[in-house]
Amino acid sequence: MSDDASVSTDLHLLLSDADRGEPTLPEGLPEAALSGAKERVEGSTEERPAYLYDPGGDPQSLADQRWGVIAPEGARGDRLLELIAPLIKRREAQQDAPVKVSRLPPKLTASEAMQWKRDHFNTRGSFSLEVPGYQLLLGDLDELPLSAQQALSIDGFTGRLAFDQDDDYRAYAEKVLRWEDRPAAAASPDSLFFTVHDKTEATRAGYRALMRPALAMAKEYRDRGKYPAERLEEHGDTIFPSPDELLRLAQGEHPTVLFSVSHGDGPPRTGWESAEAQRRGQGAMSFGRDGKLRAEDLPDGAFLPGGLWFMLACFGAGTPDRSAYGHWLMSLQAAGQFRGRVEPVLAGIPREGDRPFIAALPKRVLANPDGPLAFIGHIDLAWTYSFQELDNGAQSRVGRFLDVQRMLMRGDRVGVATRELISGVNDLNEQLTSAYDQAASGDAALPGALGHVWMARNDLAAWVLLGDPAARLPLRGLSAQQQARPTFSPFGFTPTAAGPGVERVEAAIFTLLSGQGDAAALATPLGLTAATLTELAAAYRAAGRAAVAPRL
Repeated sequence: MSDDASVSTDLHLLLSDADRGEPTLPEGLPEAALSGAKERVEGSTEERPAYLYDPGGDPQSLADQRWGVIAPEGARGDRLLELIAPLIKRREAQQDAPVKVSRLPPKLTASEAMQWKRDHFNTRGSFSLEVPGYQLLLGDLDELPLSAQQALSIDGFTGRLAFDQDDDYRAYAEKVLRWEDRPAAAASPDSLFFTVHDKTEATRAGYRALMRPALAMAKEYRDRGKYPAERLEEHGDTIFPSPDELLRLAQGEHPTVLFSVSHGDGPPRTGWESAEAQRRGQGAMSFGRDGKLRAEDLPDGAFLPGGLWFMLACFGAGTPDRSAYGHWLMSLQAAGQFRGRVEPVLAGIPREGDRPFIAALPKRVLANPDGPLAFIGHIDLAWTYSFQELDNGAQSRVGRFLDVQRMLMRGDRVGVATRELISGVNDLNEQLTSAYDQAASGDAALPGALGHVWMARNDLAAWVLLGDPAARLPLRGLSAQQQARPTFSPFGFTPTAAGPGVERVEAAIFTLLSGQGDAAALATPLGLTAATLTELAAAYRAAGRAAVAPRL
């Protein structure tokens, strides 16, 4: 194999069958197949988000953005809230405000989830300052609907905890608090890129069009001081891919961001023997004919302790109750444009009566006391379109993935970094809605390139964060506890005779915080910009709260 071969413009699927380890769709789909991807997307008419619930506040500040919990209705939700009570108590102290708890039924369509969000979560009937920008969902996909997570992710920092054993919820909460109280000695994390070279077209494309250019870009930016990695390395044996190599890499004590590309396990050729077998095995990391990494293959002990796993593979994070690509693939088959049979590709979607689920592998690593704090992965099928859009030739989207890692490396909260990955969903929704509205009014036919927009939208919407969105890599000097309780230094500079005096700046901040003045008008006489004065006001407010709260 030559790594310099041209990158294919076919669509490849990162899915393999569980018994042979061979790709379910070995030849991929031609780019022309996207001309049929014009299904109307349910829930594609959401309002444009303001991005932050307090857009004038610090996105990393819980005091500004708030942290809340969404739990199932009834006794099950009560139990899950009880299990993570210490984490809730910590977040309340950090934001100096009660944690908002919302309750939801197990099933909501995309439209119903958006309606719930507008009517009950963020009604916009008053100030949005009390609406939590950080949102932690509790429960598996049959307990709390995926649609709610996707609706909240449009303009929030959203994560989910889902475990099979109740004690795992408690263990995860304790792990987060332990790392916040005792961060690692390292000031910079490691960044590892791992490719499973199983000699399939999908992973070849993943390596040539994503991993190799991303690694080169990361090295360039590290040299410029913009990608603060202690160790920046590429891994994955090109001859004999093995789970053992990954397990050895993950045993280090240094906080690490692991970015991996592989197939995810789908059903065996004869189908899963039971729904329970499917929940145990689907989404496992496939190493082709050289094995796989399933939840039960992970030993006790260190596996990315305090780190994060960013995994690109089919069903890597979980399996929905329906695939966004189902109707499209069936229409391609009816039109004779599908290479092979559709049924094996869609066989991993639960049958009627079976439940959707978060994958066993991320559940295992997050429940591990010596495991990572978060996992970013794909729910549903994962295509090479994730990093190689085809709307105007082969357009690289490497930066989409590298930005997530760069933000994690510098100590941003994982919800903020994940939000960067899926931030384009709403823009794509608007493109789809506009095109459908014009076609419905008779002004224009549906554009031929709409399938590319549809594909990109569904791919981005399928990325989810598992773990507390307020967690961050436990680097020295960047613990969440320290960030939540800053020392009293509201201005970030030392006033001099030539600069604005403290009293004048303080008076302007008071006026701004009271809502009696305009930032630009107040800032100009001080020689400051409106943005700078707004930032100083936010810092002043956070520091004041931190000073007052211990006395209450």
